[in-house]
Parts: sequence; structure tokens; C-alpha cells
Amino acid sequence: MSRRDWPAAEAAAHEKLKSWTGNGPGGVVLGMEWGVPRLIAAAGHCGAGLGPLGPDSVFRWASVTKHVFATCLLESEAFSLDMPLGEALPELAVAPAAVTVGQALAMQGGLPDPRECLTLLGFGAHERTEADALYPWMAGFDWLNAEPGAEVAYSNGGYRLLEIAMARRGFVFSEMVAAHAKRLGTGMRASEHWTDPVPGLVPGHVPEAGGWSEGFQGMHLSAAGSLSGSAMDLACWLADLMPRAIFDRIARPLPLGSGEATGYGFGISLTRIGNMAVPGHGGAQAGYRAGFLCDPDQGISLVVLTNRDDGDATGLAAHVYAALCGIPDGALLKPAQGWAPAGLYAAAEGDLWAEVRPGSIVVRDAEEALFEGEDGWFVSNAAQSRMRLRYEDGALTGELFHCPVRLLPAKDDAAMPGLDGDWTCDGAFLQIEGRTLNWGAGPRRSAATMTPLGNGRWLFTANGRRICLQRLSDERLKLSLARARGVEYRRV
Repeated sequence: MSRRDWPAAEAAAHEKLKSWTGNGPGGVVLGMEWGVPRLIAAAGHCGAGLGPLGPDSVFRWASVTKHVFATCLLESEAFSLDMPLGEALPELAVAPAAVTVGQALAMQGGLPDPRECLTLLGFGAHERTEADALYPWMAGFDWLNAEPGAEVAYSNGGYRLLEIAMARRGFVFSEMVAAHAKRLGTGMRASEHWTDPVPGLVPGHVPEAGGWSEGFQGMHLSAAGSLSGSAMDLACWLADLMPRAIFDRIARPLPLGSGEATGYGFGISLTRIGNMAVPGHGGAQAGYRAGFLCDPDQGISLVVLTNRDDGDATGLAAHVYAALCGIPDGALLKPAQGWAPAGLYAAAEGDLWAEVRPGSIVVRDAEEALFEGEDGWFVSNAAQSRMRLRYEDGALTGELFHCPVRLLPAKDDAAMPGLDGDWTCDGAFLQIEGRTLNWGAGPRRSAATMTPLGNGRWLFTANGRRICLQRLSDERLKLSLARARGVEYRRV
């Protein structure tokens, strides 16, 4: 058993946290070994007049919730992993009904994300939606982002559907979480809405010009991201979970339908640190960032929680974990530099587009950091967003999400879209005049310029997102984002 260097890890944590000083928001780093805290580092404040952050400060865990839900689902024994969702939710449309429980948990179901579907209908992030209205709306989606088992692409849709299926079998996620919290003596809890009272919850902070504002989410929370708790709560939960056989099951990546290996299990992803593949997960909600890494063989868990939107919790966790394991900087992945000419690219057809930036790539409006790989390839370090790319012969080639791709520079021609008029989808309306797209009504009405990608596709910005518009015919067009690729509008 190799020795872990906790003083080095603590020094690395303090070095990263030192810029989060004064009365601004910050974060907490907590390391635990065999149930005993070995590292506690904190910086920043809970909020105006609320005092400094510490190991017992309560944060939203965002998508760190997912592995807790997967654990509860397996504990319930309510479903087999190869059972189609339609057996538990018979009202689902044909396409999502065929997705299996395992595929939904492992981000292989191609299930659309309801939050991004709402965005494509013009709903802002602050607009409140209720569970009783969201589910029947989702159940009617008779399309998928991709064929089940063909790719690993992040979406919250499967977790929301499975939470409903679990409740119908008598297993209510919030009650199961409460039972675990009582057993462990922790304060972790599941909420229905952002506005539900959570004892001790510190406000999440979103940077704005000249200061900060408090983050907010109007959409009903689900098992994809409804938990809150302290860093100590999360570390205690992991300490209890890691020795159990169920941890091995949720941390084991699910292969694709082709048998190809992946790095994503059930709410657990594998992160490359040196020559190790370390299980953990990250999460993001308005004003909060969360992340953890762990070593079940040595009883180690490392937790990072922040109450600031610009806090890179997963990156901080990886940096501290590397110091803990004595991995020198030279053995870590090196950020990609000048890996391809900057700008917009698109596939020959369909809704796949990307923007090359220094050190990263944006795919369908979701940004992912890239690193130097082997033999001239550039790779991501996120199992749920696997990328292996290089620039050759004027194109980006390689793989995205385990699928082969070839992206060419976008065509900035002078052609007009030819889509003038009014368009509607599920009660939402938009209007196109030349290269201008108008969305919303009254004071919320906004105009966006349509930027061409070529071959009947354009980008426009609305509600802070860059949306792809694809012309399907004179009477039909499709809007898409990374997690929702099939919202169709029809001409009025």
C-alpha cells in the first residue's frame, strides 16, 4: 500500500484557495481517510454577514447527487438494469420507453435533458416549473439525442424519469436520503425546489460586473441534482459507501452497446490523474460547484464544495489529489495549446457544431477543456464527455462521445436563411426576418443575429445560450443544444 502525503495535499489546497479571501465567496476542501478527517482547508465567506466557510457549511451538491440516487436505486432492488423504462413508465413515448435503466443511469440513453428543452422553448433559467407538469410533458418526447448505447453524452433526463419510476414502486428518494442521513448522523437532504428551506444553506454566488448576485434555479429539482449538505456530510457518506459492494457496482463503467469500454458508471466517472483512473464526480448549479474523488482501497475521499460559480471544484480536487499521491506536475495531463485554428466548425450535415478555443472546445454550446494526448491527439479528461481530436487536412477529426467525427470550418456565406415568418412549437413562438431571429414577447422580446454554419444551419444566442437552428424543410426547423437535440418548430 503506497503512502499518502496529507501535508502536501493540504499545502496544495491552501495554495489554490489563497485567492478566495476577504468577504467574497469561496470553498472548502476536506480529505478523509478511513473515516478520520485528515485535511480541512477553507477560504471565503458564506455570504454577507454570515461568517467564514468551514467543513460544516451547507452547500448544494448539484450533480454529485447522482451517485447517491444510483445507490438508492440499486438498494431498492426495484428494477433490473436491463429493464426498459417503458415497463415502469408505460405512458412514455416509444423512443424513450425502449431505453434501459442502466443506459439511463450511465448517460447512454440519449434521453433529452428537460432543462435544455425548456431553454429551446424560450424558458429562462429562473422560471419556475413543477414536477407534476414536467413529467407528462417529458413523457411525450418521442425522440432521442442519439441511439441508446451508441454514445456517452450527459443528460439529467434519465435520472428524473427514474426518480418518478422509483416513487411509483414506493421508494421516495427524499425519504431514502433522510434515512441514510439519520443512520449516519449527517445533514444531507433532498429538496423539491430551490426555495425550499435548507437549514444552514450558504447562498451561491454568480459573478456580475462589480460584484456578485445570488444564484437561482426555477426548474423543479430532481434526483439529478437535488441534494445539499456539508463537506463533512459528503465525506462521511463516502466513507460509509466505499467499503460496500454497491460502490463497486456504481463505479464500474458501463460498456456501450458495441462492447466498447467507457469511463462512466452510475453517477460515478473515472478521472485520469497521472497513471490512475480515479472514481468521482462533479456538479454545477447556479452559484455552486461541487466535486469529489476517492480511493476505496485506502478509504480515502476528497471533497471540494464552493459557493461561487467560478469555482472549479473538480479541477481543484484533481490538483489536491495529485499532491496527495505524490504525482509530479510533469506526469499530469498538459493543457492543449494552439491545437487547432480558432473558430466555428460543423459536420457536413446535422446539428453537430463546435468552436475551437485556446485549450478547449465548445461542442453544441458545452465547453470542455482539452489536453495533450499521445501521437498528436488532444483529449478531454471527462468520461461523460470523451473527446479525442486533432486538426488535419483543414478539418477536426477523431471522436466525440465515442462517435467518429469530421468537422469542417463553418461556411460564412452571404446566403439568407429563407425562413422569414412565424414559427411555433408547443406554444412557443419565434419570428425570423432575414438573418434576425426574434424571440419572446413584450419586455422579454429579444432579437438575435443568425450566424451561418453552412448547409442550412445557423447559430443564434438566446437566454445566454448559443442555439443551433437547422432547416429541415420549408415548413420545419429544429433547435438544438448539447443535451437536447430534437425540438422542432413548424411554420405558422
